[in-house]
Amino acid sequence: MDSLRSVRCGARKLTAAGVLLACGWLAAACPAWAGAQAERALQAVRQMRLAGDIPAGTTLALTVKQGNLASFLGPDGEIKARWEAQTGVPIDAKVMPQLDSRAFIRDDAATDLTIARNHEYPDLMAEGLIEDLTPWLARFGFALSDDPASGYILAPQQSRFGGQVVAIPADGDVAVLYLRKDLLDDPDHQRRFAARFGRPLGVPQTWAEYNDLVAYFHQPAAGLYGSLEPREPLTGWMYWMLRYASRGRPNGELFDAQMRPRIDSPAGIAATRDYLAMVPASPPEILKAGNDYSYTLPLFLQGKGFSTIITLAAAKLINAPTSKVAGKVIAVPMPGSMVNGALVRRGGLIYGNNLVIPRSARHKALAVLFAMWLTDPDNSRLSVGVRGGFTDPYRFNHFDDPRIREVYSAPMLATVRDDLSTVMPAGTGLPGNAEYLAALSDQLARAAAGTISAEESMRRTAQAWEKITEARGREAQMAYWHAFRQLFPDTLERAR
Repeated sequence: MDSLRSVRCGARKLTAAGVLLACGWLAAACPAWAGAQAERALQAVRQMRLAGDIPAGTTLALTVKQGNLASFLGPDGEIKARWEAQTGVPIDAKVMPQLDSRAFIRDDAATDLTIARNHEYPDLMAEGLIEDLTPWLARFGFALSDDPASGYILAPQQSRFGGQVVAIPADGDVAVLYLRKDLLDDPDHQRRFAARFGRPLGVPQTWAEYNDLVAYFHQPAAGLYGSLEPREPLTGWMYWMLRYASRGRPNGELFDAQMRPRIDSPAGIAATRDYLAMVPASPPEILKAGNDYSYTLPLFLQGKGFSTIITLAAAKLINAPTSKVAGKVIAVPMPGSMVNGALVRRGGLIYGNNLVIPRSARHKALAVLFAMWLTDPDNSRLSVGVRGGFTDPYRFNHFDDPRIREVYSAPMLATVRDDLSTVMPAGTGLPGNAEYLAALSDQLARAAAGTISAEESMRRTAQAWEKITEARGREAQMAYWHAFRQLFPDTLERAR
C-alpha cells in the first residue's frame, strides 16, 4: 500500500477529526494505508478500547530529539494525525536534549515512549530505566522480522541486549564514508597523486590508503581540509571503533573470552594511529569539546572538506538544492585492513535513535502499539522520506521507495545496502558501557592533543577497562560479552 498518499474518505483530504468522524476508528471503514504490522497494532488498540483499558482522556506522551520530530510526526504532522484518527489516542510530542538519553529517562517520569542510541541499551537496562519489550511483543503477536523484502535491516543489532528485545528499530544510523568525487575525478589531481604515491587516485580499500588521500587533499591555504571527521571528546570513540573493528579476522574484538582487553596490542595501536592521522588534516578546532558532526558537517556541505564520516542522514543534506557539494560527493564502503592476506572491512552503527519505553511509562501497551504501527513497512516509508527529518532507512523496502531514493540518492542508498553484512553493533555491549567508552574517549583525546602516544593511550585504556570489569564482576560481564559477540558479522572480503 502507498503510505505516502493522504488519508482520504472520498475525493477530499480530511483532517484527523474528520477521518475519525467519517470513517470511525472502530469500524475501520476507510481504505487501509498501512501494512499488516500496523493493522495488527490498530486492532489491538480497538480491543483495548472495547475492554475499557484506555480511559477517557488518555494521551500518549512521546519525547524525541529535534531531528526526529519531523520524521516521527510526519510532514505537517501527517503521521500524528493518522494515528489519532485511527485510534482516538492523542499524541503529546515534546523535544529532549540532543545528548545521550540516559539522564533524560532517569529524570523524566511522564514519558511513555522515547528514543535511545544503540550503545545506551546496556546501561539503560542495567539501571532498570527501560522495559524489556520481549513479553510485550509476545502479548500482541509481533516479531521484529528481518526478511530481505521489507524486514528490519539490522534487527538484532538495533533491538537486543543480553538476548532481550529492548528497543524497536526506528533509525538506521550506519556510518558512511563520503568523498568528493569531483576531486577524485580531476585529471590534475590524478596525475599529481600518482606521482606522489605511486598508485592511481581512487576510492580507498584500506585505512592506510584513506590516510594518504586525506593527507594529499589537505590544503587549508586553499580552504580545503583533508578530513572532516569529528574528533571531539564525547563521540570520538565511534570513529576509532570503525578502525579497530577491521583489525582482526573476522573482527577486531575489544576483549578476549576472559574479558581481558585486547586493545593494548599492535592492532589497537595501529587503529589509534589511523585515528590520530586525521587530526593534522582537520580544522584547527577539531578537538574542541562540542565540535561533533554539528561542526564538521556544515563545513563539508560548504565544500570545505574532501572527506567525512557520518550517518546516511547526511545524504539528505548533501543532495539538497542548497548544498554546495550536491552532485560532487559519493558514498563509499568503509575502508579496511589486511589481516593474514584478507581484506577485512567493517562498518558500524553510530548514534541511532530507536524507540524505547521507560520503566516509568504510564501507557506501556499503547507505546508498544504506536512503535509497531509507526515502524510498519508501509507507514515507515513516510517517516523516513521526510526531507527535514534525520531518520535513516531501517527496513529493506526503504531502499527501493521512490521518495526515499529521491532525498538520499539511489547510489548512496546502494552503498549502505550492499555493506550491511559488515556492520558491527555499537559500543561495548556491556553494562558500564558509558564508563568503558568514557575511558577510551579520554585517552584518545589526550593522544589527539599530543600529550601521550598511541601506545600509552591504549595501555591506559586497557588498565581502566580492567578496573571497570572487576568492579562490575568479571563473570557477569563475560556472559554479556558472549551475548554481544553473537551480533558480530562474519563476512570477509577477498584478498586483493
